[in-house]
Amino acid sequence: MTPDERERLAALIAAEIERSVAPATPTNAGATWLPIPVRPEPPPPAGAPPDWSGAAQSLGDLAPVRHPVPSAHRADAAEATAAVRAAAAGHGTRRSGRSAPSATTPHREGGGPRSASTRRHRAGPIDVPVGVSRRHVHLSEAHVRALFGVPTLEVLRTIRQPGQFAARQQVVVVGPKGRLDDVRVVGPARGETQVELARSDAARLGIDPPLAASGSLEKSLGGVTLVGPHGRVELARGVIIAARHLHLAPADAARWGMQDGDRLDIRCGSGARAVTWHDVLVRAGAAHATEFHLDDDEAHAAGVGNGCSARIVGWQEARSVRRILVTERELVERVRRGEPIPNDALFTPGARDRARSLGLDLP
Repeated sequence: MTPDERERLAALIAAEIERSVAPATPTNAGATWLPIPVRPEPPPPAGAPPDWSGAAQSLGDLAPVRHPVPSAHRADAAEATAAVRAAAAGHGTRRSGRSAPSATTPHREGGGPRSASTRRHRAGPIDVPVGVSRRHVHLSEAHVRALFGVPTLEVLRTIRQPGQFAARQQVVVVGPKGRLDDVRVVGPARGETQVELARSDAARLGIDPPLAASGSLEKSLGGVTLVGPHGRVELARGVIIAARHLHLAPADAARWGMQDGDRLDIRCGSGARAVTWHDVLVRAGAAHATEFHLDDDEAHAAGVGNGCSARIVGWQEARSVRRILVTERELVERVRRGEPIPNDALFTPGARDRARSLGLDLP
């Protein structure tokens, strides 16, 4: 092929290429072929994730959803980093708008903060006053007369709980191995006599009474004698180790979202002597003023006294009470031992038949 032929072939190829890319028009006829100019991409904003990471794209951009929501990844990277650091330090909040649980938020039994749907209000730390409850006696009206020869108790001073007072009268409590002198009587008179002791008091008397809430005498102990200036009374039951508890006024119960029967963890004392008491019973209602009651042994262990402050650090709602089922054999055993039958108990048909044969009136 001659040089002229090669030149004509090259011209034909160039003309064909030009026609395939840009067809001839009155405005570009005879124009020389050039590549179409491309506008440069703008630089990405500072701190934005790169396109290849996929972080800038929400699932709603990939597939349709019923209620698309903005992706959390669209937030500024610096803001997201600060939020993560704050959350790790315990100072952040959740993106949903709910406040994160604080270090002072009471916890459930076994750990873990309570959810926002519970009755507990997140009001920050809750401090309550401490009252040291020394050994004392509550007397029935009959025992007031038997011990002191008077119909009513005489008020020495009122105490914090509404309607209650320390009486001028005192008794001696005598046990199998020892005695406790000058035990204060707390009034007014109750339906049944009750002796509340610390564990060290019981050891001095030589007895081992059960731990129980005040007023719960079903499993209480007897075997002690109360001695007064006018007479003496042998107790068949009524002696307990009073379980620590928190009296709670109605206004405080409403403000903190608690109710009668709840259980608390309460920390008191300071430094190496600080103690956290678990499973503290809440006694709430109009007859109560807010005060955390410990006995002498517990107060000495924590190094606290009347007027000190304690902090609620854990909370569990009142447990549902399980009603016991009494069978015929259990009914006979309770009658033989002289034990009372709980008012909320359930009875088998055989137990009810046996109760009728024994002339018992079941609830």
